[in-house]
Amino acid sequence: MDQTITSILYSNPTYLEYLRYHPKWYPILEHQPASYKDFEKQLKQDLKITMVDKVEHLRKQIEFVNRLIKYLNNN
Repeated sequence: MDQTITSILYSNPTYLEYLRYHPKWYPILEHQPASYKDFEKQLKQDLKITMVDKVEHLRKQIEFVNRLIKYLNNN
């Protein structure tokens, strides 16, 4: 595997853990180092850590707080 990719993977425990549970990426990254961006994109989608997921999570939290405030105001 490319030394740069290896160092990136070992510096990020989340990436390593994902790679351990999805070993299909080992040969892909070994033979096609340029596919690292695809690996990273898939990882972020699967772990729901994309910007869209973060915004959605924030929206749900705000909605929860709003409902809580409405509930407390009614009592």
